[in-house]
Amino acid sequence: MQEFTYSSDAPIVDASQDVFNRFPFAQRIAKVISNRQDASSIVIGIYGAWGEGKTSVFNFIESELDQEEHVVCIRFNPWRFADENTMLLNFFNDLVRAIDRDLETTGEKLGEVINTYVKPLAQFFGKGENVDAVSNILSSADIDEIKSRVEKILEEEKKRVVVFIDDIDRLEKSEIHAVFRMVKLTADFKYTAYILAFDKEMVSASLQERYGTANSDAGRLFLEKIIQVPLQLPAIEKEDLRTFCFQAIDDALKAGEIILAENDVQQFVNQFQAFESQMKTPRQAMLYSNIIMFSLPILKGEVNMVDLMLIEALRVFNPEIYQMIRENKAIFLHQLQTYNEQQEKERRRKLIDETLMSLDINDVEEVKEVLKYLFPRLESIYSNTHYGHDWNSEWEAHQRICSDKYFQRYFSYSVPRGDLSDIKMNSFLDNLEHKSLEESILDFEDFINEKNVVNFISKMRSKVKSISNNDVLKNLAMVIAIHGNMYPNPQQLFQFSNTFSQAAMLLGEIIMKQDAKGEKMKIAEELINQAKPLHFATEIFSWLRSSKDKEGNKLAEEDLNVLGKVLVDKITMEITNDVNLMFSNFRGALAYWNMYGEKNQAKETVSTILKSNPDYALNLMKQYLPHAWSNGIKVDADLERETYDVLVRDIKVEDLIGAINKVYINLPDDEEYPEFVECTHEEKIVRQFVWLHKHVQSLK
Repeated sequence: MQEFTYSSDAPIVDASQDVFNRFPFAQRIAKVISNRQDASSIVIGIYGAWGEGKTSVFNFIESELDQEEHVVCIRFNPWRFADENTMLLNFFNDLVRAIDRDLETTGEKLGEVINTYVKPLAQFFGKGENVDAVSNILSSADIDEIKSRVEKILEEEKKRVVVFIDDIDRLEKSEIHAVFRMVKLTADFKYTAYILAFDKEMVSASLQERYGTANSDAGRLFLEKIIQVPLQLPAIEKEDLRTFCFQAIDDALKAGEIILAENDVQQFVNQFQAFESQMKTPRQAMLYSNIIMFSLPILKGEVNMVDLMLIEALRVFNPEIYQMIRENKAIFLHQLQTYNEQQEKERRRKLIDETLMSLDINDVEEVKEVLKYLFPRLESIYSNTHYGHDWNSEWEAHQRICSDKYFQRYFSYSVPRGDLSDIKMNSFLDNLEHKSLEESILDFEDFINEKNVVNFISKMRSKVKSISNNDVLKNLAMVIAIHGNMYPNPQQLFQFSNTFSQAAMLLGEIIMKQDAKGEKMKIAEELINQAKPLHFATEIFSWLRSSKDKEGNKLAEEDLNVLGKVLVDKITMEITNDVNLMFSNFRGALAYWNMYGEKNQAKETVSTILKSNPDYALNLMKQYLPHAWSNGIKVDADLERETYDVLVRDIKVEDLIGAINKVYINLPDDEEYPEFVECTHEEKIVRQFVWLHKHVQSLK
C-alpha cells in the first residue's frame, strides 16, 4: 500500500496551486499598497468564513509585496501572547526588528524609543482602560515623538510597513477586543498598512458584547470605524470547489490503493451531489478527504466503499443525521412489523424528518435520497416499496451498510468481536484452489472459532452463489463437512435458522451447483462419508433431499436411494463402534436407517442394544418429542399419539416396553392419559407411552 499523508489544512503559497482563482485578487491588493503615494496609514479588512482561504490570499499578497524593495512585511500573530501587555510590547518589537535601523541624528536605537515610551503605556493599557483614556496617556508620554521618529525613518528609507494579522476570529473574545484596541491605538502611523483577515459576523458579535447592547449594531459600527477598506473574499466557483473535492477524494482512493468499478463511481457521484451544495469552503473539502483517507484503508475489503464514502460525507456535512443513524440502527435496517405497521411508519418518519429540519430546505430532499440509497428499507416509510428478507443476502454479499452484519463496521472502523474479517475469509477462499485439503483444514481452524463460525456460514451461503471454481467449492464443502461439531445447534422455534442446519443447507447448495449428475453424486457421497459427527451427515442428507439446482430440479429418487444407502453404511459402522451415539441426535439417523437400510436391520440392531442397555429407551423417546414453545420459550412437550406412532415405526414397541419395565419398576397404572401428573418429566413421558400402548387400539 502506498504511504499516505493527511492534509494539514496548510494554506498555499504558490500561485501555481491557486485552484480557486484567488491570486488575481491578492495581486491587485498588493499592487494598490505598493503603488500608494499617500503617506497616511490604511487598514484593510479581508472578510471570509473559516476555511474559505483567507491565509492563502495573505500568502499571495505577501509574496507579491516581498518583490518590492520599499515594502517591509510583518506577520504579527496575536496567538503567541498570554496578555495584552505582552502583545502590545511584542507588536512594537516586531516593528523594530522589521525596520532594523539606527537613528542617525542621535545614535539612539529605535528599540530604546520603544522602551522609553511604550513600556509605561503598555502597563497602563493592560489594566483594561478604554482607548480614549489610553490616547490621553499617549499625549502625556509624548507619543508624537515616537511617531515622528518612526515615520522619519520610514520616509528616509522610503519604506512602507505592511502588518498582516490573521485568524482574529479564532481568538477568545477578550483577545479579539485587545487586537482591535491595539490596531486603533497604532494604526495612525504614517507609511503603514494593516491587513486583517477574519469572519466579519463572528468578530462583530464579539465586539458587540464589549461595545454595545444586545439590540444595537455597535460591533459592526466599531469595525467600520477601524476598517477603512473592507473586502469580501471572492466567492469560489462551485465547479472549482467540486473539482478540488473530487481531486482530494481521488488522492484518498489512490493512497488506499482502492479502485472503484465504473458503476460504483457513478453511484457515488450521483449521491454525493446532495453534499455539494452544503460544501462552502476548501477546508470542508479537505476535512472530508482527510476522513476518508483514514477510513478507506482501515476498512478496505471489509465494507462497501461507496457506502463508506457516503456515510462519512454525512458525518462531515450533516453530523446530526449521522448521529441519528448511528443511534437508531433498527429504524434504518429492520422491516416494519405488520401488527403495528402504520404506527411504526409514522414514528420512524417523524424522527428522520425532524432531524432533516437541521438542513437548508433546498437540501432536504437530496439528503433524503441518499438515506434511501444507503438504507433501502426507508422506502417503506415514504412509499409503498418494500424490501423483504430475501434482500438481506444480497446486501450482505455487497457488504452494504444496510446489512445487519455490516452496519456496525461503518461506525467502529473495525470488525466487531464475534464477526469475521472478510479479508481473512477471502484469503482462505483464494487459497482453497491451491492448497491440499489438510492445509485448508489447518487454515480453517486457524481463523474460525465458536464466536465467528455463525457469521462464516452465513457469509458463505451468500458467497457460494458467485463461486464457479469447482476445486474451491469441493475443498470448501469438505472443510465444512468435517467440522460439524463447531456449528451451534440450539433448539429453536424455526430449527432451519440455526447454524447447524444452515451449514447443511450450504453443502446441499454446493452439491447442486455441479453441472454433471456424476459430479453431484460424487461430491455428495464424499461429504456424507466424511461428515462429522454422524448427525451432521444426517442433516446434510436431509437438506439434500429438498435442494434444487439452478434449473429448479431436485435429485432423482433413484439418486437419493443411492445416497441413502451410503448414509446407512455410515450409520451402521458408527453405531457398531459406539452405541452411545443413541444418546444424542439419533432420531434422524434411525429414521433414514429404517428408510434406506435392509428391512428390519435398524430395528433389530436397536433391539439388541436396548436389551443390553435399557436406559437408552428413555433417551430415544425424548429425541422423538416435538419442540414445544410458549411465548418463544422452549417448554417440555408431552408424548402424544403422533410421537408414539413414529416411535413404533422406527423401533420395536415390545422392546421399548421391555426396556421401560426394567428401568421403571412399579409404574402407576394410569386410567386416564397422564397429562397433569405430579412427577418428573421423564417419568411422565414414560407413563404416557405406556398408556398409549395399552389404549392404542381403542384410539383408532
